[in-house]
Amino acid sequence: MTLGNPSPPTTFEGDLPPGIRPLPGPRPERSVWLGGPPADPAASPSEKSRVIGIDAARGLALIGMIATHVLPSSHSMTGEPTLQWSLFAGNAAALFALLAGISLTMMTGRTTPHTGRRWVRSAVSILIRALLLFSVFGLALNILPIPVYNILPYYALLFLLAIPLTLLRPLQLLVVTILFGVGGPVAIFLINRGLDYTVTSRPTFMDLTYDPSGVLLSLFSGGAFPVLTWMTFICLGLMLGRMGLERLSVQIQLAASGVVLMVASGALSGFLLNTGGGWQRIMEAIPAMTTQDAFNISVYGSQAGNVDPTTWWWLAVSGPHTNTPLSIGYSAGVAMFVLGGSLLVSRVWAEFLTPLLAAGSMTLTMYTAHLVFITFIDSGTLPLLWFAIQIGGALILATVWKMSVGRGPFEGFVARVSKWTAGLLVPVQDASAATGRHHLQP
Repeated sequence: MTLGNPSPPTTFEGDLPPGIRPLPGPRPERSVWLGGPPADPAASPSEKSRVIGIDAARGLALIGMIATHVLPSSHSMTGEPTLQWSLFAGNAAALFALLAGISLTMMTGRTTPHTGRRWVRSAVSILIRALLLFSVFGLALNILPIPVYNILPYYALLFLLAIPLTLLRPLQLLVVTILFGVGGPVAIFLINRGLDYTVTSRPTFMDLTYDPSGVLLSLFSGGAFPVLTWMTFICLGLMLGRMGLERLSVQIQLAASGVVLMVASGALSGFLLNTGGGWQRIMEAIPAMTTQDAFNISVYGSQAGNVDPTTWWWLAVSGPHTNTPLSIGYSAGVAMFVLGGSLLVSRVWAEFLTPLLAAGSMTLTMYTAHLVFITFIDSGTLPLLWFAIQIGGALILATVWKMSVGRGPFEGFVARVSKWTAGLLVPVQDASAATGRHHLQP
């Protein structure tokens, strides 16, 4: 009895047709710009390191946002910006958004985007997730007199607009990232120059009911995290997530590229404003502006969340939350450097990062708790004490919850509702899709 040759096992070897085996020997590494085969759900050391590094970066973003909200931005004696403000202002939120883009790649196929029915199911899950974030954790939470800007309504819209972009490959996402990074600030400048609307800093359901156009314009072009520019960080995160962040070479290049982008953006802004005469042109357009005003904007950003649309020279500013191309570039560079450094450090010191990793795995819960905390506690007095209490409490509670329960309470709620709804609307049809699991992060 002669047995036929068994079918070769399914492998992912570039573009070889089915049934063709690769030649013996190591094959060339697939370009990170093309993506790659789906990651093995069984946690290999490299894959485990990648996810751990992302959680560490999330933990750092959480700490940075709390520091920006609680600690003083300037020294009371000198008026100079504090170290924490220089490090975290605008940059922590940008890292938060970049990591959201990476989370979307985990939900939609990691290095190889989902297609067909599988993508539709992932898209529905992301849609439900965005609606929950926008309504429950955004507009509803804003009913409280929160003393800071809540990023979650913007975060939800970023998720929503990113759904079709989850079909793209890294090189395509790079192009989209550049378009949002450059075109977004220009679009905001033109909108704010041409349209007269009242900026709603903390929109609620009532605001959306009585002034829907004003709320939408605030979210897209007038608020602290306008969608037209902050989509840059989401697209950048999508691109990085598709490139295979588990690779050591990618992690090193990511950190180095972040430093280059950060330095180049800051240096170009300084050159245009000082040597190129940008500040002089801005002061000519706004005669009431003083040199102190210029310094404050360059260091502390604009109180309105965007620059004044009086002259195009404003787009050369790189202060936090000014939403200019160079401001976006600087914050993106910082975010890339922190992410790359977190991935590298997690390779060797993961066991020492347990509290940070636990907090980073449930940032939605911890960020929401932080907003509620500072709403009812006056952290303006003894800010360092309140900062230590919040950070210490977050690290301890997150560690205990992670070890005893697992996924954070709000993360678990959002994940269960979105996955259940997606499964109801787009049922799984085959066993292979039913067994495909991915580590999700909201």
